[in-house]
Amino acid sequence: MDLQGIGAVSAAGVTLISIPVLLVIGRWQARTTLQAAQEAGRAGFAQAQATYSSALDAVNAQASAAHTQWRRGVQRGAYAAFLLADHQVRQATERLIREVDADPVALATHMGEVDSAKAALRTAYVAVDLEGPGDLAFTADAILTYAFQVADFDQREATMERAWHQLVQMTEGSWMTGGIDAVRRDRARTFMECLVRVQVAIANSPYTGDPRHDPEAMDDEMTELTSQVYAALSHVDDALSMRDRARLLDMHYRGRPRLQSDYRLWTAELEQARTEFVRAARAELGSTPNT
Repeated sequence: MDLQGIGAVSAAGVTLISIPVLLVIGRWQARTTLQAAQEAGRAGFAQAQATYSSALDAVNAQASAAHTQWRRGVQRGAYAAFLLADHQVRQATERLIREVDADPVALATHMGEVDSAKAALRTAYVAVDLEGPGDLAFTADAILTYAFQVADFDQREATMERAWHQLVQMTEGSWMTGGIDAVRRDRARTFMECLVRVQVAIANSPYTGDPRHDPEAMDDEMTELTSQVYAALSHVDDALSMRDRARLLDMHYRGRPRLQSDYRLWTAELEQARTEFVRAARAELGSTPNT
């Protein structure tokens, strides 16, 4: 074989040898490219997932903040409505006591206002009880209880005071249009005098409660005064109802409701509960008391 043929064979052999090498190199490059693409894909997916998670966390945080804000708004509204209802009960009872000498129709109107205010307070309490928290609802329940007890005593006081004004008018002969006759006027005066004597006797005696509840414990003086007051009561003109007569007896035997120790205790407890409710409400809403 000549040199030219040997060269051709050598060139062909080199070519045949280079083909597998190129195939190996190409496969390696393809694998490298594929791995790079896969890694890029994984990195891109991780970044997308992180972005999605971050966006989801932001949405959840925003939703949670919005829910918290909404809930606080609902709680604030419930607490404010409850305090306003409590204030309206206080205003209604104060107006009732202040205007007890008004005519019966006006007194009935004021009584109705107190009852309506009490009903509104009970409704407002239900909202506070639902919204919580428990300790604040417990304080609201104390306000409701003491406010009702104080209001009931104020209402009893008002009816007694109104009955007393009515009796006074009868003793002055001015209860009915054109006055009342002297006989009915004198009977009203006798009843009033007997009531006053009973009240003085009880004030100067060791009785700690209504002596009528324990007749056997009455001394002779109280027994006689009680007999006289019930006799005078039976002769009073029908213009003074039996209910008002009973109220006047309670007023002089048991004392005025607003002067009793229970009333003072409940009033103090009510004020303390109000202060505690405001403090707890501010703490729950994240407010700081004014200084």
